[in-house]
Amino acid sequence: MNNSNTQHKRPRPLKQRNVLTRSSRFGPNMTPMVDVTLVILIFFMASASIAGHEWFLRAELPEVQDPDLVSSGFSLPTPMLSADLFLQDAQIFVRGIGDEPRPLEVVIEQIQGMDTVAASGLILGIRAADDVPYWAIVALHDAAASMSMRVAIR
Repeated sequence: MNNSNTQHKRPRPLKQRNVLTRSSRFGPNMTPMVDVTLVILIFFMASASIAGHEWFLRAELPEVQDPDLVSSGFSLPTPMLSADLFLQDAQIFVRGIGDEPRPLEVVIEQIQGMDTVAASGLILGIRAADDVPYWAIVALHDAAASMSMRVAIR
């Protein structure tokens, strides 16, 4: 019996298996990837200093110039006239050009009688009620466009 005990006896005891004592390293080794990334970063930083400073790289951006700006440095917004078209007693009236609402034909004659130079610097905003016929909007637009006004239909 003593002989059988000696055969099964181990020279050292078994290691205890505990989850907390295991190595906390698992997954791929990230150290080589970090090293390569840092080397590439250093390479680009060094090549950027060799390439030159930012002022050396010339960037010509187009300058946006508004034709309405005055060259004196003092500028006012472009004057805008507002024309509201509406129906009253089966007749088309325009409110906004003048003190009181006027018939469409009178407003068209008034626009066509304006000075061409003064009219070319104006914007006419046309707003119409739902029941105003489309031809009335087109007639007012054509009268303003013939005087070189810019027209905005809302």
